[in-house]
Amino acid sequence: MPITKRDVDGMTEAGVLWDSGKGAVTGFGVRFQGRGKSFVLKYSFDGKARWFTIGKFGAPWTVENARAEARRLTGRIAEGVDPMAEKHSAKIERKQAFTIGELCDRYMEAAEAGLILTRFNRPKKASTLEIDKGRIKRHIKPLIGGLPVKDIDPPTVRRLISDITLGKTADDAKTGLRGRAIVKGGAGTAARVADLFSGIMAWAVEEQIIPTNPVHGVKRYRGEPKDRFLSEAELARLGAALTAGIAADGRAVHPYAVRVLWLLSLTGCRLGEIAGLRWNEVDAKDRCLRLDDTKTGRSMRAIGSIPCRLLTDWPPHVGSPFVFPGTRGNGETPYQGTKREVGKIMAAAEIADAGCHTLRHTFGSVASELGYSDATIAGLLGHKGRGVTSRYVHRPDAALVAAAEAVSNRLADLMGLERVLE
Repeated sequence: MPITKRDVDGMTEAGVLWDSGKGAVTGFGVRFQGRGKSFVLKYSFDGKARWFTIGKFGAPWTVENARAEARRLTGRIAEGVDPMAEKHSAKIERKQAFTIGELCDRYMEAAEAGLILTRFNRPKKASTLEIDKGRIKRHIKPLIGGLPVKDIDPPTVRRLISDITLGKTADDAKTGLRGRAIVKGGAGTAARVADLFSGIMAWAVEEQIIPTNPVHGVKRYRGEPKDRFLSEAELARLGAALTAGIAADGRAVHPYAVRVLWLLSLTGCRLGEIAGLRWNEVDAKDRCLRLDDTKTGRSMRAIGSIPCRLLTDWPPHVGSPFVFPGTRGNGETPYQGTKREVGKIMAAAEIADAGCHTLRHTFGSVASELGYSDATIAGLLGHKGRGVTSRYVHRPDAALVAAAEAVSNRLADLMGLERVLE
């Protein structure tokens, strides 16, 4: 007998109930998989069996409507049309009808859910997501956000890069009560936006929205790696400026920024690793930092006795886990002002074209001058290793601690910090 609503309601065990008898459609049935009941059509096309899901039982898919659709699909199969392929093509067409703005929104939803992985196979950090949002909002959407995804081709990408390079998206806008967004163009900005856009389009390929990534093969600016490091004379002036704690304009520099810059100079750490340092990551006994979250994941970083002293002598803020807590929310977030202050300190020290990362390069340069190998310097700087042995090491290697001690002592001497601590 043909399937009725009573038959479907009466299904209590997993399986398929097939249509049969007078008026039935061959291959039409109801499949119950425990979570729900769906109308299906089983058919053969090009010698291969296919299962086509018509829809879930319930409005609008009644038994009569589903049987009528199964009959229509059977007719299409007889005409040489594969319903599965047709459905897949329609799905791609719907996806390709997205605008770039809508695609970017979907990409960010996936990224915020932890579904977009970095080259280190980890979800993007909150800080990276904020940067991505800014680049989408201020560059991609204003220039091509309204274009359909299917219309994006290499010439469109080249125009995007050209427009950003020429400063067509440059802006100086107020954000919130005290915030300010200064958006600049240039080849470097255009290249970084293009890299993000390539990632978005690669995700679109994975989601079968487009067949290929239109950004692949499009040339963009690649600057020379920055190898700027401070000379001995510059280190001496920087040490004097940090000791004075006075900016070029005569104003006092925030004490958190001064201490952060000392630590960056003497450890070779990245800015975020020191500015966001938590007390539970400081191991004074083993003279190391046990960083929970860095660019390359968890990292154990050997440090010298002087930077260790700079940390242990620093008074903790009651109720905050951070060594340098922010002023908002009673120390629930880390201090964020070092980037604003570093320029003032560098100007006071009469040092041009240098920032926080220059201090990391300088640390590596001094280590090299002291004769340490590339592998040792990589260990001091926390570069990602290739092996798995580090997973089982819970204390820094003695040779690495000795190297950290020698390099930090040399830098402290060049910057005059040892005299200040005496």
